[in-house]
Amino acid sequence: AKVVFHSGAPITLVPLDATNQVPVTLEFLQRLEADHQTPEADLMYKMLWQARDYIQIGHMYHWDPLTAALLTDESLGSFQMRRLTVIDEEGPESGRMLETADGSEVRVCLAVDSARYETLFLDVLNGRLT
Repeated sequence: AKVVFHSGAPITLVPLDATNQVPVTLEFLQRLEADHQTPEADLMYKMLWQARDYIQIGHMYHWDPLTAALLTDESLGSFQMRRLTVIDEEGPESGRMLETADGSEVRVCLAVDSARYETLFLDVLNGRLT
């Protein structure tokens, strides 16, 4: 991460702080149960149904799909530029990102519109968007 941050490439970071705002909930599973019109949506429903115990205890999130959705519709999130440094010394803090005055400028997602994301996810999964 430190090499990428210092590469000079424009970077948008969607951290766990943002993605954890959109857990997979039993309510979402119920929405999917009522709205799985395509084979893809049916497969997703079956996979999430098998994981419902993890969903119930709050151990599932839309991490990767949410990040992909933000790539296609940035209005789902709010972003802010931050100067970040990555700790690269071996130890328990290795890989941690810190905001520092001399860090690399990174665009960071801070908040997500979870209701809009879930609707978009269901629309895409069910082939309602092209």
